[in-house]
Amino acid sequence: MTSSTLSPALGELSTNWLRLFAETCEMLTATTEVVKVRTTRLVMAGPLPNERDRTEFSLMSREKSEAANESLRAMGSGFIGLSLGLAMATSKHIWATSAAAADLASSRSAAQFLERQAALVKVAAASPANPLQLASSATRVVQESLAPIHGRATANAKRLGAL
Repeated sequence: MTSSTLSPALGELSTNWLRLFAETCEMLTATTEVVKVRTTRLVMAGPLPNERDRTEFSLMSREKSEAANESLRAMGSGFIGLSLGLAMATSKHIWATSAAAADLASSRSAAQFLERQAALVKVAAASPANPLQLASSATRVVQESLAPIHGRATANAKRLGAL
């Protein structure tokens, strides 16, 4: 892999990781504030919470369940899609490498052999399993998986006046 093909993949990975880190920090800050507000409300409500508190406490458990389900679905579909894409690219690469190897084996002259050997090396070097692109794609899947939780936590923090 040359430095020209390494730089864009590394840049994309760095950007994705920084975005994931920033969104995770924002989510954790919002979550901490929401837990603080809701815990205070639970304590203040005591054993007989009023209608507003009961609504908030009911919303709290329903939102957690919904966000967890959405997150798991996003993670599952994201990683399945990533796996299928990698499997498809890998199988195409195997077929192309096999065809180039068969061409090489059927060479009829030294010049043809050298030409086909160069073609085989070129095909074999173009592996679809670029670790930087794979890591970047996995980071995007994690980001998409956390989006439902992030969205609910930050929305709740704003709604409850915690941020």
